[in-house]
Amino acid sequence: MSLLDYLREDPDCRNLAEGAIHAVAPALDEPDPAPVILQLDDWAFTLASRMPLPWNIHKALDALNHLLFVELGFEGDRETYDDPHNALLPSVISRRKGLPIALSILWVDLARRLGFDAVGVGLPGHFLVALRTDLGLLCFDPFHRGRAVGEEGGAELVKAATAGRIAFHRDMLRPTSGREILTRLVRNLHGRFMLAETWDEAIWTATHLALLDPANPRPLKERAFVHLQRGEPGPALSDLRDALRLSPDPDPELQAWLQQLET
Repeated sequence: MSLLDYLREDPDCRNLAEGAIHAVAPALDEPDPAPVILQLDDWAFTLASRMPLPWNIHKALDALNHLLFVELGFEGDRETYDDPHNALLPSVISRRKGLPIALSILWVDLARRLGFDAVGVGLPGHFLVALRTDLGLLCFDPFHRGRAVGEEGGAELVKAATAGRIAFHRDMLRPTSGREILTRLVRNLHGRFMLAETWDEAIWTATHLALLDPANPRPLKERAFVHLQRGEPGPALSDLRDALRLSPDPDPELQAWLQQLET
C-alpha cells in the first residue's frame, strides 16, 4: 500500500503507526507496517492484563509508561538526535530510541489499543502526547520517559527548543490531528535532507508532504526547488504553477521563478 492509498482509506490518519510507516516508506528496507502493528498488538496484550481493577486512570498510565520506558527501555536519542533513523518506527523499535514525535506515535497508538482517548500535542520544537479526560488534557513527554507535563513544563520545553524565540501560551497544549502528526514527521526528515542536499531523498519527502497537506503550496515550492537541483526544469515548472494556484495571496517569489523558467 502506498501513502496515497493509506490516506484514501484512513484520511484522518487514525492508525498512526501504520501511517508513520507509509509516510517514510522510501527510507525503509521493508515498508510493510505489519511487523510494527503486530509488535504493538503484543505490547497491548501484555498491558491489558495489568490494567487496574477497580479502574484507576493514573495507575493505568503508570503501567503503560513503566512498560515502555522501564521494561522496554525506550528513551529520547540525545546523542545522535539528527540521525534519520530516529524518525523511522522500525528503527526506533529496534534501537529503543528516537525523536519525540516518533516515540509519541508509538505511545499514542499503544494507548489507543487500551481504549484511551490518546492524542498528540505539537509544541513548537517538541512533541508531546496527551489523554483527553473530563478535566482536560493530561500531557506527557515520551522523549523524557513519559514524565507528566503541565503548562509550566510546556513553557520550559518551548523555551528550550526555540532558544526563547517563541513565547509559550496555553493554546499550544492542544491536540494535533493525525494528518498533522504525519506531516510533521515527514517534514522533520525533509528538513534534514534539504540541509544535507541529498536531493534523491528530498524529492520523496516533498512529494509525501504534498500528499499529506494538499492545500498547502509550500511542499510544491520546495519540490520545485529540488527538481531544479536535479536538473528537471519541466517538473519544477509544473509544481510552481500548482503552488501559485494554491497560494491565497500573491507570491512574488513564485512569480519570479515562473517568469525565469517560462522565458
